[in-house]
Amino acid sequence: MLIGDSLIHQYRFEKNYYFVSGDNMANSQDSRYWGMLPEEYIVGKAIRIWNSKEKYTDQIRWERIFMKIK
Repeated sequence: MLIGDSLIHQYRFEKNYYFVSGDNMANSQDSRYWGMLPEEYIVGKAIRIWNSKEKYTDQIRWERIFMKIK
C-alpha cells in the first residue's frame, strides 16, 4: 500500500473512520469519491425517508415519504 509515494506495510488509525455509501450507487458522491469519514463529522442518524422517486419514471413514491427507516 502507498501513502503519498511511500510504501507501507502496516498502518494504525488514530481515530474511528467510516465508509459511507449513497443509495444511488451509479451516481453518488460518497466515500468512493471523497474517502473515509472521521467519526467526529457524524452529527446525526437518519430515521425517516425524506424523498423517494421511482427509478424509471421519476415519479414521487408518496407511500414511502416520512416512513421510518428500519
